[in-house]
Amino acid sequence: MKIILMLLLSFNAIAAQNIEEAKKSIATLIKPLLPGQPNKRPPGTEKFRVDKCEKEKINWGDVLLMKSDASLNYKFKEGCDIEGSIQPKIFSEFPANLNLRNLNSYKKIQSSNKITATLESKPILNLAMREGVLSGKDRMKFEVDYQVQINPTSTSKPVEKNLGGELRITEINGQKASIKEKIVVD
Repeated sequence: MKIILMLLLSFNAIAAQNIEEAKKSIATLIKPLLPGQPNKRPPGTEKFRVDKCEKEKINWGDVLLMKSDASLNYKFKEGCDIEGSIQPKIFSEFPANLNLRNLNSYKKIQSSNKITATLESKPILNLAMREGVLSGKDRMKFEVDYQVQINPTSTSKPVEKNLGGELRITEINGQKASIKEKIVVD
């Protein structure tokens, strides 16, 4: 009985560590999709950098009004630990298939994404990531819903208020899971 209890406690400790690592990794990976550039990285992801990635000049106001498309292109280099392209579209699904380096146990992310906007007194940008898979040494299946309030006329600070979101982990290393965590990207 003691052995079973020790095994369960060990599994729970490993699962908790994997969940926390996945939560930090996903929050870090959402940053390049949001308008503006990230300034801080969650503890444990300091080696993963996107601050030297090419900064695309995207007019998010035009993207929201569907006047233009956006294209985010990344290549591995010092200070840019993602490689691949994303073409975010409003109200249409778009894939993300990016190679990663320096991000904990993960080397690749794949997901189906959709950005929508809610027009209230100030526009809210909604990001939905579905069928997400982080893979590498570990493998995690997930979904994310995330919201930010934006100011589409500002080029210096397009994200006016970070509303946060929810991460749902459905599988960890082949084991089914049902985990919901709140996340906030700084």
